[in-house]
Parts: sequence; C-alpha cells; structure tokens
Amino acid sequence: MIRLFQQFIPRRKLLLIASEGLLLMAVVFLGTSLPFLATEEVTQSSWDEIFKGLLSAFTVAVLCQVSLSYNDLYDWRVSQNRLDLPNRLLHASGFSFIALAVIVFIFPQLFQFPGMPDLSGQTWKLVLILVLAFAAIYYWRMGFHWFFYKWGFGEKIVILGSGRQAQNLYTEIQEHPEVGYEIVGYLGPRSVDFQAPWLGEAQDLRSRSSAHSVARVIVALEDRRGRLPVDALLACRLAGIKVEEHTALLERLHGKMDLDSIRPSYLIFTDGFVKSRLSLAFKRSADVIGALAGIVLTSPLMILTAIAIKLDSKGPIFLHQKRVGLDGIDFTLYKFRSMRADAESQSGPVWANKADDRVTRVGRIIRTTRIDEIPQMWNIFKGQMSFVGPRPERPFFVEQLRKEIPFYAERLTVRPGLTGWAQIKYPYGASIEDSKEKLAYDLYYIKNISLLFDISILLRTVRVILFRHGAR
Repeated sequence: MIRLFQQFIPRRKLLLIASEGLLLMAVVFLGTSLPFLATEEVTQSSWDEIFKGLLSAFTVAVLCQVSLSYNDLYDWRVSQNRLDLPNRLLHASGFSFIALAVIVFIFPQLFQFPGMPDLSGQTWKLVLILVLAFAAIYYWRMGFHWFFYKWGFGEKIVILGSGRQAQNLYTEIQEHPEVGYEIVGYLGPRSVDFQAPWLGEAQDLRSRSSAHSVARVIVALEDRRGRLPVDALLACRLAGIKVEEHTALLERLHGKMDLDSIRPSYLIFTDGFVKSRLSLAFKRSADVIGALAGIVLTSPLMILTAIAIKLDSKGPIFLHQKRVGLDGIDFTLYKFRSMRADAESQSGPVWANKADDRVTRVGRIIRTTRIDEIPQMWNIFKGQMSFVGPRPERPFFVEQLRKEIPFYAERLTVRPGLTGWAQIKYPYGASIEDSKEKLAYDLYYIKNISLLFDISILLRTVRVILFRHGAR
C-alpha cells in the first residue's frame, strides 16, 4: 500500500486508476483524429498542437474518472461486481456526458485536438468517442480483475498469533483483496477455529518465513508476556522481512484506529500526531479565507432558508447550542433551527434518530442537504472551529462519553470541524457505540493531520452531500 495525502492506497487501486486514465486519454486523443470524426485532416501536427491535444485528452480523462469515483467504481468490492458494473458505468458515463456538454458550451475553446481544433457544434462527436471509451473501460476492468485473481502477485504475509485478534485480522484481509496481501498462514498455538493454514509454533517463525518467501510478519498476540519470540522476530527483521503490529495494518485497511486493542504506548511511540506551527498557520489562514468567501457566496441561500424556517414553524431562525471545542473550552455553535422550538423542553439533551418527530418539514430538507450547518462558518471565522476536524459535541454528551470511551478526550486536542474524516467514513452517530466508532476515525485524522488530508476530506464531503449520506 502506498501513502498518499496521509492515506494508504492499495497499489492495485493506483494501478487501476493510472491505467484507466491512460486508456481514456488514448481513446479520446486518437478518436478525435479518426477520418469520419475529425473536422480537419491530420497530417503533420506541430508539437504545440500535440501538447494541447494531450492536455485536452487528460482533462476529459480526469472528468470521466471523477465521475467513476463518485459512482464508487474505484471501490474494489464494487468495481469487481460484474452484475453491477454495467449499471454504474452507465450512470458515470451519463454524468460525464452532461458535464462535458456544459463545459464545451461555456468554454468552447477549452478542448483543442489536432483533428478537432474547434468543438463548436461537434460535441456529439466527443460524446460518441466517450461511449467507446467507457466500453473500453468495461472490458479493461474484466481483464484487470481476471489478471490479478488468476496470478495473484500479492505480498506474502504470516500472522503471529492464533487468538481473536489474529482471526479477526485474517478475516479483514480476506475481505479486502485489493490491498494485495496473500496470507501464507499463522504461527503460534494451533487453533481449530482458525481458517488459515497452521505453519508451526512461534519459535519456527524465521525458518517458516524463509521457506514460504514471506515479506511481512504481522504480530497479533493478545498477551505478549513471555510469549513474544523476540529472537525469531529480530532474525526476521535482520533478514529484511518487515515486522509490524496488527493495529498498524488495520489502520491502513480502514483509515481508523482499533480502539479495542490499542494501548497508550502505541499512541506514544507511533509516528504521527505532528502539529507544526507552520501547518497550523496555513490551516487557520485557509479557514478564515474560506469562511469569508462562504458567507458571501451563500448569503442568498441563507436568506431564503431563514424565510422558509420562519414560515414553516414558530420559533427563532437560528439555534444556539453550547459545544465543546479545542482543549475542552465551551463555545456557542450556530445552526439553522431544524427542530421544533420546544424539542428538548421536556426530555433534555437526547440523540437524534432517523425518524425524529421533532424535526420540522423545512428542517428535514436542510438537515439532509446540510444547509443547516452553513451558519457555522461564522464559528470558523471566529476561530472556534475549522472546516475539517472532529465534530463538536455538546458538554452533556462529552462528559458521558469521556467516562464510557477510553481516549475520548484526545479528540479535543484539535479544533472541531464543519466536516471531518469520521463524518465521511461513518454514518450519523446516535449512541455511545456510534461515538466510539467515530472516535476511531477522529484519532486517525488527528494522527495524520495535514493540509492535503483536509483537502481530500473536503472533496469527499461534496460527494457525501450530493448523495445524502449520513444526515439525520
């Protein structure tokens, strides 16, 4: 797996993205030069024309791949589903056609190909080429997945341990073939419940690893006292075999920390949790500029929303709630009111649920579309929040969750956010168990915090809003 934007991306996924990008570019660039599609005869093009053509083909490829990504076609488990693939490709191609037609209409000179320097009135030709491109992608994917399932080419690993952690890890790797790991077996006390092949006792680690050409050893022992084969692990390490804890592998698989097995020593000695003054200054500057721009650009929408709320139900337009921010300091969070004014007059603070009868008609719309969150840009401008970070909770729930969930206070070491890694990876949290799961993602974000990671989260948030995931 390769680390990109503070996230671990499987090599196979990157190879699929890169190969499809080149395929799209080739089909578009060559297709615009076909005799029955080209508007001008392609004879001897200058390097400048070729460069413009390649740049235009690259732009079209990126547009198509954004559409593929938004239709989950770079999710390995989705993309290998042969029954669902044609339907998703059809949706992705439709989005690409519409977006391309709009762009060509507004910026007709943006795309220039050697055989088609002017697309005015020629959009249908480019659409026809894209139909061929998406057909090529379908067959390319069939071949791509067949190749890797037929020949494997996975990184061979062994699991040290046979308990619950080891068995869970085996199941997780089997369910994520895109990571490219091939489990040879496990070492340790023999277990009849473990589906992986048994290779021997822990002391046999070095010899078994060499015999099976193992590249990585994953340590998954619940109790290490007196059981950790230090000499065997050291011999593997000196032989060039990678050795790592199962928690590190699970982080790469899911983009979250395993709270059930994590220890304080892991948080202390692991890489990450770096907050340089320069990066924090960049983040704060981007927040201020983004908040100001957002307030100005969304002001017409906010006015319309305020009118709709006032006409729909009695009560104030804005909701003012105490939330817990950086270093545990309370602040007042602003939102458009989406519930009845007396929603908690009798019950006090309670979790929201899917069919919450306290939500008004307008409130249901603005919650689903996240319009109710727009006033929080004022909190961002004031420095109480950031665009990206853990969602701020109410003091009542923070006190409760601190007692119930280990390491919960650690999420208060950064500014809370309008959106966050947990928000795009996990549905709305409405219980202690949900909060624990979201904390696993929040800690991963805090560990890997960076400006590029924030940009990646913001781009994913747009997709979540468009497809209305997680709102309640």
